[in-house]
Amino acid sequence: MRTLFKVFMKVKVIECIEKNARAKIYIVTQRILRVVIGMMKKPEVKKTVLDKTAISRILRTVPHHEGFRFFRAPGDSTGKVATSLTDFVEKLRTVDIRSVNFHFARQDFEKWLRNIISDNELSTRISKIRGDTHGEKLRNEIIQIVKGRIDELKGTQAKT
Repeated sequence: MRTLFKVFMKVKVIECIEKNARAKIYIVTQRILRVVIGMMKKPEVKKTVLDKTAISRILRTVPHHEGFRFFRAPGDSTGKVATSLTDFVEKLRTVDIRSVNFHFARQDFEKWLRNIISDNELSTRISKIRGDTHGEKLRNEIIQIVKGRIDELKGTQAKT
């Protein structure tokens, strides 16, 4: 009888363990499904809607002392200063290519666009340029991105 009782208890323990394991498997499966479903959803594109004031602020001409000063290296100024996005594109077209490479490597363009011009979106777009891009390809890519942003902002400004 004692042996039968031990066998019965072992069976009950095994059943409990199996039920517990099934419950854990179910919970883990549900968590995995939530993650997979979340990954399948298209990421929401969070586009910041800018009002007229923000657009005007981005497209404004800043005081000379806040302008972007182009250097070839520390202490080696080109003498060029850009005081607006349009001016920035014009100066970028003709500035010594060493200056473009120098400032891109230090993320100076992104910092100026974010902190002085107040355009986080443009700063982010510039930061997405591959780090190994340099020379004329880099210059042209930056010019294209900035010109595109200017056109985008002017188009939005005209609609509002």
